[in-house]
Amino acid sequence: MKPGSKLIFLNTVFFISLFLNQSLLANETKKRVLVLHAYHQGFHWTDRIMAGIKSVFDEQNDIELFINYMDTKRRSGPFYFKQLRDLYATKYQFVKFDAIISSDDHALDFLLKYRDDLFPETPVIFSGLNAFSQDRLQGQKNFTGVYESYDVAGTIELMLKLHPGTKTINAITDETRSGYIFKKLIEKAEQKFANQVNINYMHNLTPEELQRSLTNLSENTLVLWAIYLRTPSGTTLSSEESVRLVSEASQFPTYCVWDVVGQGVVGGKITSPNYQGETAAKIALNILQGQSIESIPVTGSPLINIFDFNVMQRFQLSAEKIPRPYIILNRPKSFYEQYKSYILIYSAITLLLVTTIIFLVTTMLLKRKRDKYEGMAMHDQLTGLYNRYYLQEMASHKLSEANRHQTSLCLLVLDLDHFKTINDTHGHPVGDIVLQKLAKLLNEQNRFEDVIARIGGEEFVILLDHCNAEEAEEKAQSIRKMVEALKPNGIAVTISIGIAQLAPDGETFEQLLKRADEAVYQAKSLGRNRVVCVNSTKASSA
Repeated sequence: MKPGSKLIFLNTVFFISLFLNQSLLANETKKRVLVLHAYHQGFHWTDRIMAGIKSVFDEQNDIELFINYMDTKRRSGPFYFKQLRDLYATKYQFVKFDAIISSDDHALDFLLKYRDDLFPETPVIFSGLNAFSQDRLQGQKNFTGVYESYDVAGTIELMLKLHPGTKTINAITDETRSGYIFKKLIEKAEQKFANQVNINYMHNLTPEELQRSLTNLSENTLVLWAIYLRTPSGTTLSSEESVRLVSEASQFPTYCVWDVVGQGVVGGKITSPNYQGETAAKIALNILQGQSIESIPVTGSPLINIFDFNVMQRFQLSAEKIPRPYIILNRPKSFYEQYKSYILIYSAITLLLVTTIIFLVTTMLLKRKRDKYEGMAMHDQLTGLYNRYYLQEMASHKLSEANRHQTSLCLLVLDLDHFKTINDTHGHPVGDIVLQKLAKLLNEQNRFEDVIARIGGEEFVILLDHCNAEEAEEKAQSIRKMVEALKPNGIAVTISIGIAQLAPDGETFEQLLKRADEAVYQAKSLGRNRVVCVNSTKASSA
């Protein structure tokens, strides 16, 4: 190989190696989060939990998600869990996770059994649990999360409120773990309504048996779809297929206890899977950012009445009967509903117009008086600048902030030279004009955050926030020169300025003002028309 070609080859190898090293380094700095779903991709509940998780992590460029679906709607049990354990052990042998997010009960059960074996001490944030008690985490560390809140009794109460003549509620459940959990929740709620309605359990029926039973329902009957996603033969149904099977077979309204609204049920008092995923992801993000998992309690999720307008129309249900708060999906806006609020508002305005006008007039008069007295209390009447009282109030706040955040702050005390001579020679009205023009100049030359006040006859104070001694001196020199060139009413005036910077170890406003006063006296003794900074021995003039 020629020397030139060899050099080009070595340079190419070097840059490729450098690029690969940078890529590997970038990957190593990313946080890794394992997302373990109990069910399969395409199952609407799981997909919506995943959507909630992604809504949080999609904007996080430093986090990598490893998403796995256990598919336990189709297969579950100890032997299957052991196979998954072996799979994940091989799959993630060389991956260390910073956090794990799980959804639904089987995923949590798997992690309670195998987390310490597969991913020792990795924090687990669970979501989507059908039933939760703290006993479930007995002896476990680094577990927290959000569980599904269910109000089966609330949904039954809602059904009876909307259909007061109901005699029987047919509850549909399957043979899955979730099916048994929901069946127990219904049995518990049944006790509350024992004297009002009969609960008929349609548990683990074949699709044909279920359709036949629903077709032959008697009058004054409702259907409660709790869960029916696996048939006795082991066939898995999507929630859409299951709800369609039920709603098409039954001539009576079907309600739900978890979120399948929009697929054919009327509605129910339910929680949101998106909320589950979003909340779990936010908890994980807080943990990745350093928050201790022990400080994050396990929480439930909010419930709300959610209804499908199209199904409501089918059964002639009015939204006015639904307890608030509620959400109605697929609801078109009628003309009256679109303008109902305006009609009510205009009616109320017509009835209350006179009262409103009187109230507004009274309020404005009182406000004007209050603003007048507040202005008089805070401002100097001659110059319009703030007075000593307001200066002390603001100085106390600004000094406290500067001490807390260790920021610089300076105080300028300005004293007109020979002002008594101006009053004696030209009269007090002219002296007042001089003070007013000086005040206008000071206002024009200072920042919004600075506080300018007149604290006595010809004495002014400027509180400069976020300003060190050098910047304050430069500011003071600029003001001194502008005052010298001002010549109000044709009168030559000069000003002496003293500067004090807030001590690094802190001091009171009175101490700071005293030091600035001393600087003014020094400027006067040195011949006036100059700036003296109390923190240094130098004095400067024109």
